[in-house]
Amino acid sequence: MRRQPVQQRGAATVSAIVDACASLLNEYDYDDITTARIVDVAGVPIGSFYQYFPDKRSVVHALALRGMETYLREVEELFVTDLIADTWREAMTQIVAVYMRMLTEVPGFGRVRFSDMLDSHRLDSSVDQYELMAERLAEMFVNRFGAHGDAPVVLTFRMAVQTADALFKLAERVDEDERAYVVGTANELLTGMLGSVLEPSEPVSLQQP
Repeated sequence: MRRQPVQQRGAATVSAIVDACASLLNEYDYDDITTARIVDVAGVPIGSFYQYFPDKRSVVHALALRGMETYLREVEELFVTDLIADTWREAMTQIVAVYMRMLTEVPGFGRVRFSDMLDSHRLDSSVDQYELMAERLAEMFVNRFGAHGDAPVVLTFRMAVQTADALFKLAERVDEDERAYVVGTANELLTGMLGSVLEPSEPVSLQQP
């Protein structure tokens, strides 16, 4: 963004622009969306658009960041209010459920999510949203369930986030009767990856001679 809004009216303008972009992304490819189309749907003057955003790519990036923050707020609410499950495996199922629900309920979330790419267009190479997501999730899970083993924690969560995002995108593109298999495979891979840092080792039993 060119600048952050400091008044309520400016915040409403920015929100309207991002909402319009989200709505358009549900119907059109990135190349078919123009700033003129965004401001038309948002109902704001073109001058107001350029007051906050330099181009449409920056709006898509703002949408991706907003989706990430919305998702993390919901997950953090589970941890803060102690609604999270008692085991990390069940907790993983919960946060995946939040993710899947947002795909259908939050406009634009299904197109950009946490990726830095949209339709082969790079959004912002200076911000790795997968890394930001991994750091926040790793912190929440480790604080709640502890870290075990020698695997690098944040890197493991980063691998898990990117793997999940790729497979859930695939699940949206395959036939409905194949979707459950893709999602199930994603859950198995996530369990294996996160288990390397969250699963306590089995105690070694000492046999009596």
